[in-house]
Amino acid sequence: MKISARNQIVGKVSEIKNGPVNSEVVVATAGGDKIVSVITNGAVVSLGLKVGSEALCIFKAQSVLLAKADIALAVSARNKIKGTISEIKDGAVNCEVIIATAGGLTVTAIVTEDAKKELSLAKGDTVYAIIKASSILVGAN
Repeated sequence: MKISARNQIVGKVSEIKNGPVNSEVVVATAGGDKIVSVITNGAVVSLGLKVGSEALCIFKAQSVLLAKADIALAVSARNKIKGTISEIKDGAVNCEVIIATAGGLTVTAIVTEDAKKELSLAKGDTVYAIIKASSILVGAN
């Protein structure tokens, strides 16, 4: 199946924390990056997710916030992925910012041109891609 979401990250489930309604699923990539998703307990069961099983994390580029900081980020979002801007594709209103992590992960964000200017984003800058765990969809074979 093909989908329009630019961010499709494959990894293995490294942890599942079950709650009364939802579960927090941690997926580790081969390069060591981790993606945290919150999905229903029913989804965990129907997908057959277990520690060690392969999973696909999907999130839209519009769900990614960017921050420039070299200090620990005090935000509630579970996913704070540090990387380097490898490319910026400018547009009339929005731009596409592609971030590469040290572990080989690629994350794409869509931000406004105004935000790009306010943050002075440029190729080579270190940034954090911030994604809420509830914005991460999980798929399995």
